[in-house]
Amino acid sequence: MAESKKKNPLLELVSFKAFKDDDKYKDDVFVEINGKAWQIKRGEWVKIPRYVYNYLMRSQEQDNATYRLMEHESSAYAKIG
Repeated sequence: MAESKKKNPLLELVSFKAFKDDDKYKDDVFVEINGKAWQIKRGEWVKIPRYVYNYLMRSQEQDNATYRLMEHESSAYAKIG
């Protein structure tokens, strides 16, 4: 009886392009997960495993949430004094 081998969707390669500018976002993106490392060149399409892509998206969401919180707190502080 042949065993059906299911592919792990988190290992599937997906396309990703890291934002690049000539200031803060010019260096490569370095990601290390469980001892495996990726150096992702900004401004170019690359193929990375979906779990690395998910990690990068969660990190970006957290950065956005932090920025919103800082803006909110700065605004609240400005109203006080």
